[in-house]
Amino acid sequence: MSQNNWRLLPQPAEKTVRQLASQLNISSLTATIVAQKGYTTPEAAFGYLQPSIDQLHDPMQLHDMDKVLERLMTAAFEGEKIVVYGDYDLDGVTSTAVMVEALQVLGADVTAYIPNRFQDGYGPNLAAYQRLIEDGAQVIVTVDNGVSGHEAVAYAMSQGVDVIITDHHELAPTLPAAYAIIHPRHPESTYPFQDLSGVGVAFKVAQAILTDGAPVEDKSELPTELLDLVALGEIADMVSLTDENRTLVSWGLKQMAETPRPGVAALLKSAGQLPEQPIISETVSFKMAPRLNAVGRLGDAKLALDLLLTQSPDAATDMATQIEAINAQRQAIVEEVFGAAKQLALSATHANDQVLVVAGENWHQGILGIVASRLVELLHKPVIVLSQIDGTYKGSGRTFGDFDLYAFMGQYRELYTTFGGHASALGLAISPDKLTVLRTQLAEMAPIVLPEKAVTVNMMLPVAQLAPTTYDDIQLMEPFGTGNPQPAFGFETPQIEKAMAMGSTQQHVKLTLTNQIEAVGFNHPDWTSIVAQPQGVSFVATLGLNYFRGQARLQLLLADVSLPDVPENDAHKQFFAQVYKFIYAHQDLNFGQNLDKIAKQLQLTPKDLNIMIQVFIELGFVKIEAGYVKIIPNATQKSLTTSVTYQKFLANR
Repeated sequence: MSQNNWRLLPQPAEKTVRQLASQLNISSLTATIVAQKGYTTPEAAFGYLQPSIDQLHDPMQLHDMDKVLERLMTAAFEGEKIVVYGDYDLDGVTSTAVMVEALQVLGADVTAYIPNRFQDGYGPNLAAYQRLIEDGAQVIVTVDNGVSGHEAVAYAMSQGVDVIITDHHELAPTLPAAYAIIHPRHPESTYPFQDLSGVGVAFKVAQAILTDGAPVEDKSELPTELLDLVALGEIADMVSLTDENRTLVSWGLKQMAETPRPGVAALLKSAGQLPEQPIISETVSFKMAPRLNAVGRLGDAKLALDLLLTQSPDAATDMATQIEAINAQRQAIVEEVFGAAKQLALSATHANDQVLVVAGENWHQGILGIVASRLVELLHKPVIVLSQIDGTYKGSGRTFGDFDLYAFMGQYRELYTTFGGHASALGLAISPDKLTVLRTQLAEMAPIVLPEKAVTVNMMLPVAQLAPTTYDDIQLMEPFGTGNPQPAFGFETPQIEKAMAMGSTQQHVKLTLTNQIEAVGFNHPDWTSIVAQPQGVSFVATLGLNYFRGQARLQLLLADVSLPDVPENDAHKQFFAQVYKFIYAHQDLNFGQNLDKIAKQLQLTPKDLNIMIQVFIELGFVKIEAGYVKIIPNATQKSLTTSVTYQKFLANR
């Protein structure tokens, strides 16, 4: 909770800033940030601020694109039945929509198949392929999946059905024996940009087949009607918004604002988007993507696909209403499972978990990744959340900071039924007996280092420099996301006129600064101690707009808070010391089995005793072994106030 993890970026030379500002007619603030991103000449900065057709690559450079172009043209013109096999997340749904619409333009006989998360799982499913082929499929085109589908692809090819794989996920050492594979990182590819998402790859195929593989020299020669779908999928999949992704997403967001398809317009309206609000990357991340992804999380993602493909405003309105209800259901399920998982995570049983593994019974599988992410935010450690369904634990993991969770958990690969993912997220299935073995091995592992994630700060700003035009300056650098982070500003002990906690559990905080600009922070109960002592607080924030009664007001969104040193409460210190002495004298007592009795003896509630033990663990004073609380010899002396758990404890008293 100090500024030790703030990383202030180097400030560019004044000459560079002046040159960019004058030649590009931008503010010094914009010029500074653009230069910090590495665009230090007017030419490079202009290319960054104004994406153009020159930044797109020739789709024919993708491996096998010539074969795909010829095969799909033949299939379309000869009336062969083409099935586009997608995925249930938003990148997969938009990939499907792009491919279907492009093939329809050719007059192809094309249908879409979105696998069901719970029945088909991710990627090519043999039973699903068998059904599709029985129904007459002659060509199967995968989008946002396929490179791990050896069995299903081999079956289809053996039946005379050509499988064209378009994908962007990690490549296995051996690729399926498909008719063709389009992948930006294919070992035989010379494609200059490797970070397209599934919908980005699908768009490059669409571009090739709709331009007959010819180079394009003007935006009007592209299938621009598909760019809104590209923006949705790429932002949702959090690929790097650099290179051609930045161009495609930038154009797609403008298309949503200027000529939205019926499904997009209906979804925005149901999400509460006001006509005067700009459509930016944040609009997709926080309003559109969660709603569209909720459909595949809880059931059949075909509803999301139908919404994006419909040309009927009335049908779009009806489907958007259904999706809004599904999203509300998703939110309720997340809160229920998160509450149960959090209770387990904070229990003495899991207090020493360096990589937290929590498991429940019949928790909804579609939202376990969301719950894992929220636990990571709460506990600042990697988290895996599992649910036992039909005798097997299945779930998702999310990492903390730069820790490679996929590589780490890959050490125990022999224990899993299924396992996949990447550095920051994974999915796995494991039997109950193997889960016991995994827990034992994780408990015995050597200590791992989880450094606090650095908070990047572009510059320190006085609050007095903030104005409505500041937000406009920042928006020139949209779209923000992976590879193009939103600028963050540091504010050193600004004058806070009012501080208040918000939310059902007082988990949010709102600060009103001297010039009536508000700063808000969400889901950080440890920050609510500001309410009692608002002075001496510094923070890092990004800029946003708050719309109220038709008026847009500049708002700061807290990214990190540095609280002033809080003197230890002598009474608390004495009381914690008494509990520590009790633990010291009773290391042979199983706290896990006797928590209620011990709490009563110490005249505490079990909840408060559990919190105190958590504080001791966090400070490195004790550890837990099979329910027994053990003193760590020669532990470094630390103040209670350095514990985040203690600060949360104070904030809620």
